[in-house]
Amino acid sequence: MRVALQILFVFLILTGGCAVGPFGPEIDTRLQHLAKITFKVLDDNGNPIPKSEIFVSTFSHWKPGDNFGSDVDKEAHGITDTNGKCSLELAGKTGEYAYGVKPPAGYYYGGTASYTFSNNAVAVWMPWNPTIEIVLQKKGVQVPMYARHVFENKIPVEGKPVGFDLMAGDWVAPYGKGETSDFLLDLESKPEPPVSPREIPPYDVTWTVKFSNDGDGIQSATPLSHGFRVAREAPTDGYKPELIKHSYKERGQPDHFDFNEDQNYFFRVRTEKDAQGKIINALYGKISGDFRGGSSGKLTFTYYLNPEPNSRNMEFDPKQNLSKNLKFMEGVRGP
Repeated sequence: MRVALQILFVFLILTGGCAVGPFGPEIDTRLQHLAKITFKVLDDNGNPIPKSEIFVSTFSHWKPGDNFGSDVDKEAHGITDTNGKCSLELAGKTGEYAYGVKPPAGYYYGGTASYTFSNNAVAVWMPWNPTIEIVLQKKGVQVPMYARHVFENKIPVEGKPVGFDLMAGDWVAPYGKGETSDFLLDLESKPEPPVSPREIPPYDVTWTVKFSNDGDGIQSATPLSHGFRVAREAPTDGYKPELIKHSYKERGQPDHFDFNEDQNYFFRVRTEKDAQGKIINALYGKISGDFRGGSSGKLTFTYYLNPEPNSRNMEFDPKQNLSKNLKFMEGVRGP
């Protein structure tokens, strides 16, 4: 009895601080441990960002109901001080806590992440009060762009390059309304032997992205760990004249997709050079994510094209999308 009272006394002291958030009448506190986390929000130059709203959540309990019931989470939230700091306390069962930040005006949303505590002591998760830094990017000069999510667009013909006009968002004539071949997309499909109707057929396809002009090209863009997905400005060199994506499935084996969720690209199109080979005009853009294509002949990718000649600014203004009459799945909302 004495040990139990000591444990209860420690728990009451720890929970008597600045805990924030609703606990609810259905929560079983006997199996929960208190956690404390200090968040520090900084801009990409290391300066603190005050008045950022921090929220954290963790699993509380399972609630019976239709369709096997549902998980119920607990939440806590607070506002960063002048040093960009905010400390939150929240009891939970699993030790895994999700967190995110709603930044003040002028900063990009930082997304969400999670932190998992290594173990627990008497009534608390350990380590007690770790500090987590969240870096946000300040908004710069946002510009109008042609932005579109090309969703499962079937290539009109296989075995030869087909032009795709980024401003028109369509294949070039005679397959669409496009006029300029910014991308030349080529799908090559390797013949496979027939299989029984009950088998998933094997395939071997190669997508190639090429370009129309000397100096056009594409290159990988390093993903950033916070805020804006890639660098704000496209590079001046390093562009390659083609990109090859290969996907296949052998008989009785799983699919192998040449696709990486963290992949991004910069590209340059409509390049013009002078007599000495120096670039005098070009348009720059980016691909957010990777090209996704398979045996169906349908291609999915998200692109942004800055129409200002020689401008390498990749900071898109979502309120000024130059691509019009977009279908629901073609809309682009991120910068």
